[in-house]
Amino acid sequence: MCFLAYCDILPIPRNNWIPPERYIESDIVFIIYTGASFYQNRAIATRDTWLSRVTHKYFFSSTPYPSLPVTVIEGAGENYVSNMKKLYQGMKIAYQEHNQTAKFYFLAGCDTFVNVPHLLKRLDHFNHTKPLVIGGHPFDHSCFKNKNQTIAGVTYPSGGAGFFLSSALMEMMYPKIDSFFQDHWPIEKVPYSDVALNCLAASLGVRPSFVPGFWAFTPQETVKRDGLSKLRADPEPNTFHYVPPISMYILDEFYVFQHIDRLANDNNINELVKFTRQFVAAHYELLRIKQNECTLPPVKST
Repeated sequence: MCFLAYCDILPIPRNNWIPPERYIESDIVFIIYTGASFYQNRAIATRDTWLSRVTHKYFFSSTPYPSLPVTVIEGAGENYVSNMKKLYQGMKIAYQEHNQTAKFYFLAGCDTFVNVPHLLKRLDHFNHTKPLVIGGHPFDHSCFKNKNQTIAGVTYPSGGAGFFLSSALMEMMYPKIDSFFQDHWPIEKVPYSDVALNCLAASLGVRPSFVPGFWAFTPQETVKRDGLSKLRADPEPNTFHYVPPISMYILDEFYVFQHIDRLANDNNINELVKFTRQFVAAHYELLRIKQNECTLPPVKST
């Protein structure tokens, strides 16, 4: 099944699906930072699509909301700068809850579309017991020795496209998070959480590993910026950023059908059944949630 918005630009492999070899979805903790103004659009679209099929997930924000699994970060606020506090305080919560079982932590915003099966395959050559940052679409930025003194910068993976922190790196970061963000990082001046986290990692001797498939923009914008051939060079993209809610649904449907088609064409019945059962279970869980959310319009008698 093809959707006109994407079938002319995105790769459409028909078969030969090779599953991830090293990690499964429940090995990953997905951390999503969001804000109250996005709850009823971007965050709900993320909840309803790819994130519905994820086991360990957090929305970190400062305002509670019953329709989302929001973990409230007290006093974070609801402006752009608040993302920093939501993220570093949220990382501590996620680590405290999952440090005995998690292999990786994946960080992204609520307007990032993630193809989880593709994403997991990027980890096949990495060992979670090593301190690692793994992402793509690199940028450069200065780091800080303290709030007023810059030092050599880092090349860091786009936070919009999302990136991984290994469990070993989270263990190293955990005792240093508060002092780094509160005492050393100029949050008001540089409110970019992806930069700050990579500078913290660099201070611990860890530089990022870059892999394909992490796109910092939508498919359409990626074609404009990088060209069609570059986008199509990787048949299994992991993420796209700046995805509006309606496109989140369309992209998810596009890739769900693509995955089903590949499994069917491969006669991979076991994995097809497994994925279908997972999808159906998530679908009915969402229906139960939406039954409590939705108010139908009144029926007017004639």
